[in-house]
Amino acid sequence: MAQILFTSREGGHSKEPFNSLNLATHVGDFSDDVAINRELLGKMLSQKAPVFMNQVHGNVVVEVNAETRFPVTADALITREPGLPLAVLTADCLPILISTSSVVGAIHAGRKGVLNEVIGKAVTAMRALGGVDLVARIGPGICSECYEVDRQMYEDAIKIVPELATSPAKHCLDLTGGAKSQLESYGVKVTSLDICTSHNLNFFSYRRGAKTGRSAGVIVL
Repeated sequence: MAQILFTSREGGHSKEPFNSLNLATHVGDFSDDVAINRELLGKMLSQKAPVFMNQVHGNVVVEVNAETRFPVTADALITREPGLPLAVLTADCLPILISTSSVVGAIHAGRKGVLNEVIGKAVTAMRALGGVDLVARIGPGICSECYEVDRQMYEDAIKIVPELATSPAKHCLDLTGGAKSQLESYGVKVTSLDICTSHNLNFFSYRRGAKTGRSAGVIVL
């Protein structure tokens, strides 16, 4: 059975505004502090060091193993290798972890990722590797009350993924609703933590404070 972990912002070494368990190297935090935090994450898992991707809000899915040269540029990682933790970094976007008995995946799904079908591409890739009875867990991300976008962006998004819709008056996007609908359309069983990163101060939120750290969702076969 896969091991799954979603981190909060607590328990790390970084200083404000990245306090304290920031796991991202690209946000302006001190590299030594991030390295310590990543070591702490590895100890939480009792496995090999977690592998991270260079996330670009795209839809590229990459299968990795111990021989892969990291980091890779992608927004979804999958692996058939036991003991190799896959990490996705977020601070409002959805961390989606998918497990089966033979392959696991970690997906970075923000607005662009949902619209670009990164979720469906990852599920298809996992099934091509023999994954059956897929189970997805959606970690902390921004809720439909907090993710307000401009009216045109809202209208454009819901034309592509209607389940992102809330109301024209508020023009907020429901990322979790959109992600759930896509996963379920591929026959994936879905559960969600339903924790809003913007509301909950225990998590990093780019919408709440642009200069901030990143939490991680991690899965290992």
